Amino acid sequence: MQMTRSRVWGGTRILLVVAALTATAMAADTKQEEAKPKRQMLFTIFKPIMRDIGSCNTAKAKVVSGPVEMKMANNKKPGKQWWVSLGPSTFKLTIEDSAALTLTNALALVERVPTAYLRALEVVSEDQKAGLAFYKTLGGAAAHGGQSYLNMIPLKPARAASVIVHESGHILEQRARSKEEDILDRWAEAVKADKIDVSNYGNHVNHEDLAEFARLYAFCTDRALGRRGKLEVLRKLSPARFKLWERMLKLSGTERVPEVAQKSIKPNEEWQERITQLDANLEAAKKKATRG
Repeated sequence: MQMTRSRVWGGTRILLVVAALTATAMAADTKQEEAKPKRQMLFTIFKPIMRDIGSCNTAKAKVVSGPVEMKMANNKKPGKQWWVSLGPSTFKLTIEDSAALTLTNALALVERVPTAYLRALEVVSEDQKAGLAFYKTLGGAAAHGGQSYLNMIPLKPARAASVIVHESGHILEQRARSKEEDILDRWAEAVKADKIDVSNYGNHVNHEDLAEFARLYAFCTDRALGRRGKLEVLRKLSPARFKLWERMLKLSGTERVPEVAQKSIKPNEEWQERITQLDANLEAAKKKATRG
């Protein structure tokens, strides 16, 4: 059936009106979204110290036994495994033969990890687990971590330590969740209660928010901060997360004194500049929160 011009024009007008209304509604939503005050982000505030974790640690890792030749758990390629002790912890360290990493360099990487987080390396060394395992490649990923494994590729020392403490967050969360199954549900409530973000990556899903907070907590225990109370600052900015994370550390068997409580050290000039910038960021964040 052939449509008349008037009917065609009538239908066109309806479409134009609908389109105009839709565009108006979208514009209103955009303005409303822009009008909302953006939540502050912990990683932005603590950015000056979010690198070179453990650069001032003095404890040295020692080989207890090994190497033992073996096949890597993830890809069945040849590798070697050692038992290593560091501070109060003993754990496995496994390196794929084709990975560009020597045992000496691998030990230097773990020496940067905070004492409390070495518990994660103990967990992934239980029974037949491979401990901290270094691979040539992980399909584009820097690392994978869970209660049964901690796999990673060789990285520069500061980056490696940062990745290890993030993955340790997953490991210790899963160990804690084996005792209290609602941990992640409670973490979601903590995120709402704190009214502050941790990082853009953490915003994607709650268990990544948790691992990112664990990473930030680790940086705040760095000995280069001395006795400057940055853990207490973190507690004030994100009290619900902080309380629950320390609960999870305890549930996972981590009850050691954080590095920051150890003998204070004098930070070098570079670290002092970072601390000064962090203090300025914290002051700016305080003022922004007051205005909000």
